[in-house]
Amino acid sequence: MADELPVNAIESRQSGWSRRSFLTGTGVGVASAIAAGAAVMGCGSTAPYVDAASQSDNNILNFALNLEYLEATFYSYIVTGKDIDSGLIGGGPKPQNPPAQITFANQQTADLFAEIAYDEISHVQALRSVLNSLAIQRPLINFSALAAISASNYIQIARLFEDVGVTAYAGAISGLSSVNVTPVSQILAVEGFHTGALRLIAIQQGAAYPSTLAGYVPADGFDIIPADPGTVALAMAGPTQNKGGFFATQAIGTTGQNNTYNGFAFQRTSSQVLAILYGSAASGTAKGGFFPNGVNGAVTAV
Repeated sequence: MADELPVNAIESRQSGWSRRSFLTGTGVGVASAIAAGAAVMGCGSTAPYVDAASQSDNNILNFALNLEYLEATFYSYIVTGKDIDSGLIGGGPKPQNPPAQITFANQQTADLFAEIAYDEISHVQALRSVLNSLAIQRPLINFSALAAISASNYIQIARLFEDVGVTAYAGAISGLSSVNVTPVSQILAVEGFHTGALRLIAIQQGAAYPSTLAGYVPADGFDIIPADPGTVALAMAGPTQNKGGFFATQAIGTTGQNNTYNGFAFQRTSSQVLAILYGSAASGTAKGGFFPNGVNGAVTAV
């Protein structure tokens, strides 16, 4: 990008709010100054497909910011009943069909989701702070892309978002310069914390897993079918069977989105990520599903 700023590492920032203030419902509004004056760029381009991992650091971080907007907005609504602070969306539109605040089954679950919300909003804050004037605005989000989000399916939707997020980071991190690999790997680790916790909750509650490409599979299935390798029958077999996985870490010996070694997380290219979020794997697809006008930035198409 001709106007790209020098790459800076994602550093700890004084945000003026804390995990505790968020958990008590007072922290969301305090972060409005973070994105003050941020310029808007990359609104729903239909550029030809390029993998985020082959892009500049700023383009990779902006691609990640789209996903963090999706997650942070989702968790803010189900935890607080409200959108994230307007200062964190860069002038982007309000989401379509946002979920209502959830009455969680118990205090432990409520605390878990509040902490995840805090983390995801913090990720938005950090990425916007580093990207500064190059940060994209939040794209239009449609939360009813699969179904209206409610107390009966919020766990499945959360797991879908987290699984996609962690595999997206795993796929893109290799394209970052050394100065950003460490902080982004810390975000990746936190996304892994989230998805592990949500997988366990989903399995404990027998929550079916929504896939935009193939209906529903059990919560202990082999990640998203057929976007990931394996058959539906193997996916349904669960973590004790070949290619059935609690954590989706079974090696199959190839590269790309697949993991080459046992115990390694799956990777997705930006094309594979967008295929899930748009609900279409057709080459060139640049909008649909959770992003009816597409994502923002330099990487927008399947």
